[in-house]
Amino acid sequence: MATLNSNQSINTRFSMAPNIRVRHIIPILLYAFVQFFPVLISKVRPEWITTTATGLWFAIGFSLTIVISFFLLWPDLKLYKQQGIQSNLNDTVKWIGLGILMQYGLVIVANLIETAITGEMVASENTERIADIVRLVPVMTLSVVLLGPIIEEILFRHILFGNLSARFGFWIAFGVSSVLFALIHDDNRFLVYVAMSFAFTVAYAKTRRLIVPIAIHAFNNALVMVALLLM
Repeated sequence: MATLNSNQSINTRFSMAPNIRVRHIIPILLYAFVQFFPVLISKVRPEWITTTATGLWFAIGFSLTIVISFFLLWPDLKLYKQQGIQSNLNDTVKWIGLGILMQYGLVIVANLIETAITGEMVASENTERIADIVRLVPVMTLSVVLLGPIIEEILFRHILFGNLSARFGFWIAFGVSSVLFALIHDDNRFLVYVAMSFAFTVAYAKTRRLIVPIAIHAFNNALVMVALLLM
């Protein structure tokens, strides 16, 4: 069976297995429930929302969401294998490395652009919030470094980008999914998140293997957490 080589065009559109509405909507609803349920509870029972309880909620909730999501998305991933469009092991490892380099190169450019616009280099508010929580609740490290990247790549790269790519091609799909990816993080570094999203998206489009953008994303989060916690 042929394998997708690293010269494959990013414009090659995605295809999805049947019943995508049910299979793809459920992970989105689960993610939204896990993400926003603590907010709803805080309105009626604020005393229940402790840092520890919230950390455990996200760790357990995202773990279950990931398991259910992979079960629902398996027909798509199986289809890519049957079509012979997934990268082989060598290209998979290569694109993880290239994706990491691409991401940091683009982040540097995004930082330079933001600094030129604002006149100063500002820290990421979202990253600082997460670091504060991790210091108080170490179990949140699992969510930040591993669970978060997995569920976000499932939602933004496979479900959102993948479906939009099937209809509109790479650039429109990237534009919509990257803007939403940046907005969901509610951060002051919008352009940086768009830059990271481009690296994740290109790597996934090239390989059709979710492990690739997940690994790049997780590596970035792990490096950021280590740097912040050592400060």
